[in-house]
Order: sequence, then C-alpha cells, then structure tokens
Amino acid sequence: MRQNVRIAWYFLVLALLVGVWFAHGRADEKKTEPEGGFPAVAWIEAQENADVNKIEVKLEQKEAAEQQLSDPGNPDKGTLKERFAGAVLVGDSVATGFLDYEILDATEIVALRGLRTDSAGPEIEKALSLAPKVLFLSIGLNDLEYCRGDSRLFIRHYEERLTEIRAQAPDLPVYINGILPVLPEAVEKKPALQNVDTFNQALRDMCKKWNLTYIDNSELLQDHADWYQKDAVHLKSTPYPLWLERMEEAAGL
Repeated sequence: MRQNVRIAWYFLVLALLVGVWFAHGRADEKKTEPEGGFPAVAWIEAQENADVNKIEVKLEQKEAAEQQLSDPGNPDKGTLKERFAGAVLVGDSVATGFLDYEILDATEIVALRGLRTDSAGPEIEKALSLAPKVLFLSIGLNDLEYCRGDSRLFIRHYEERLTEIRAQAPDLPVYINGILPVLPEAVEKKPALQNVDTFNQALRDMCKKWNLTYIDNSELLQDHADWYQKDAVHLKSTPYPLWLERMEEAAGL
C-alpha cells in the first residue's frame, strides 16, 4: 500500500516538473518572437492578401462586362454576344481582352499579342477557316513602333492582307477598326505611339480606296483614363462591350 502511494507521489511530482518546464519554454518562445510577428510570415500573408485582391478585382470586372453585354432596352434583339455570332474579329493584344474577360468565344475572335499587319497572314487564314459572315480587323498598335512612324509602310502591309482576304472570300464584308488611343504616359515611354492619329487617318484613306467601312473608336475612351490598365495602353473590362456595340452597329448585326 505504502509503495503504491509512493509511486503515485512520484508521478505527481514528475507531472508538475513537466508542466513547469513546458510553461517556461513557451515564455521563452514569446520573448524570442519580435514585436509584430516574424517579417517572413507577414510578407507571405501580404502576398496572399494581394493575390486575393487581384482575383476579386478580376471577378468584379468580368461581372461588370457581363452586365453590359445585355440589352435591356431591346430584349428581342438578344445580347451583344448573341448578335455577334457568325462574325469574327482578328486583332492584337488589345483585342485579347474580349477573351480575357470572356466577352467573346474563341470561335469569334483570333487575337495574338504582338500581332502586326506584316505578320497577320496566319491569323487571318485561321479566321477565314471559321467561315465568318462578317470579318472585323483591329490591327495597328504594334505597327506604330515596327513601322517607325511610316504610315505608308503600314498601309502597304495592310493592303497585302486585304488582297489575301479578297482572294479567298471576295464577297465577305470586312470592317476596319481604328487604332485605339493610348494615354500620354504611354507615349512618354514609347514615343512612336504618338502617331495613332496619323495611322488612323491612313486607315480612313485606305478604307475609301477599298470601299470598306472604317470604325472610328477615338471617342470611345475619351475622358476615361480610369478604363486603362497601368501600362496606359491596354484596357480594363468596361469599354469592351461598348466597343463590341460599335462594331455591331457598323455592320448592322
């Protein structure tokens, strides 16, 4: 009996010693932790929060674009997206926003970052393979730098693409989008971008020569610097439905 009591006391004392040691260790841990937590942990948490914020902004922009695609004033005509069915747009990195914001399907747009008039042949071939009823072109932003301000060289390349289109689809309606304007801060970084108006005038003249419709988008972004992304060239989601509506109106879709 006494032996059992003695063993019980041993276990009790041992438990007390373990408890004191554990509490002392935790206190030491708190002392070694810097005020405000560990910098590495704080940095990781900040990155996670930043990623979440970016995703939320992207979702908000997508939802706003989807809302604008509907036409509540004329429900019988359907949505802009439905009316664009059968048409195909060929464009550069600005046009890729139609895909990024899921405004158009891959069967309605052939867009490539860095696309220029001199290199757009394969993309136009792909667009024609989709058998469009209407073809829209939105090329020229990258030509501003590539052609070094030479609008005649730009038009020569553009007319080569038009000749290819007419050879394969002589009766296909083709509509030419003007180059969208950029903000002054973009011109400061890339001076060649200051020639947007000059190149657009050259596009107007080309359309008259070829009896094509020129779509003037110069006023679309006027007084809306907040619609641009940080690079002052590419766009957020808001103007894309408006741009799509411009194309629809021009083609009578």
